[in-house]
Amino acid sequence: YWTGGIVTSNINTSPHKEISMNINLLIFWMLLGVFGVGTIEYLIAGVLPQIASDVAVSEATAGLLVTVYALTVVVGGPALTIFTSRVKRIPPLIVGLMTLFITGNVLTSVAHNFIILIIARIMTALPHATFFALCLVVATTLVEPEFQGRVISRITLGLNLATVLGVPLGTLVGNQYGWRTSFVIVAVLQTVVTVALVLTIRRVPERSGGGIAAEVKVFRRGEVLKALGLTMLSQAGLFVLFTFISPYLGQHTGFRSSTITVLLFVFGIGSIVGNILGGYYADKNMNVTLYGALGSLVLSMLILFFLGKYPWFTGPWMFVVGAAGFSIISPLTSKLIDAASSAPNLATTVNIAGFQLANAVGAWIGSMSLSLGLGLGVLPLLGAVLALAAAALLWVANTFTSNYETK
Repeated sequence: YWTGGIVTSNINTSPHKEISMNINLLIFWMLLGVFGVGTIEYLIAGVLPQIASDVAVSEATAGLLVTVYALTVVVGGPALTIFTSRVKRIPPLIVGLMTLFITGNVLTSVAHNFIILIIARIMTALPHATFFALCLVVATTLVEPEFQGRVISRITLGLNLATVLGVPLGTLVGNQYGWRTSFVIVAVLQTVVTVALVLTIRRVPERSGGGIAAEVKVFRRGEVLKALGLTMLSQAGLFVLFTFISPYLGQHTGFRSSTITVLLFVFGIGSIVGNILGGYYADKNMNVTLYGALGSLVLSMLILFFLGKYPWFTGPWMFVVGAAGFSIISPLTSKLIDAASSAPNLATTVNIAGFQLANAVGAWIGSMSLSLGLGLGVLPLLGAVLALAAAALLWVANTFTSNYETK
């Protein structure tokens, strides 16, 4: 149970054995760990021109570093989780995952050709989903269910902060002192965080679960598949716009590039608020929160579709879009962990990988619409349609489940 940040639990231990730790301190180090991982994921885009020039490739070719990272998370993340499913002790697993991540960053900082950079990006991306999922699963097993959504929102806050603070600061350092410096700094910080996290988590019980078979079996459950489907549709709905947010704000609404930077920060602040509220209300009523989050995303996109040409409206509305888009993450993750409670590690990893895949799908849908000449102004409408499809999926699934239970 969770009292004042001190957790006492007998999870996976004998009935007479209890552990005590400061759950707030544990979550703080998990948040920083996720912050480092998220910063490295997106930092590459901020220093892409310098990397391309340094290793003598075009910017288009250097952009493959982003694609390689995403593909590795989608494919390699679940594979690594399966490979490590029989590792029961958590501290050695964290050390192994973060050693791979830190080594990849060091290799990135010394790479002098594109092939080595590709290898380094694969190394840093491979532990991404497994580490993130491990943090979420461990933290939620240490608190009562009524606190689960809030714990998830605190950990996922690391990704929000990576977007709002980590990437801009990393880009600034890279521009001032060379792009390699940014990766060295993250590697050093992540080493400190890993040591602190291991020291804090060392008294957590071993992981439960029945190995690979039990982890794979959870995908037969309808609730797990529903949560994954909601992740894909809602996240694609957000990223069909967010992928092209700079040209949308610049060419469609008419903002200058300097103002767009400020508006992206406004969006980021909104994402933090939405994430926190989503976690809080998920603990109060999961289904109501899911409907509310999806409904707010539909409405925010639809209203932007009609009023997105007006700078006076679109500027502050970026806060609303950011809040609506990220309010869904904590409830969905909480719902998935509940649905896959007997073996949540692989399901949570696949869900995290699903966010990456949904980002790519949303970007592809947006790109196709622009290729067809529909224009930037239609992107919010496409996002609203995808979010509405997610809400419809939630309603159909809940209705089917309710009718089945009645019979």
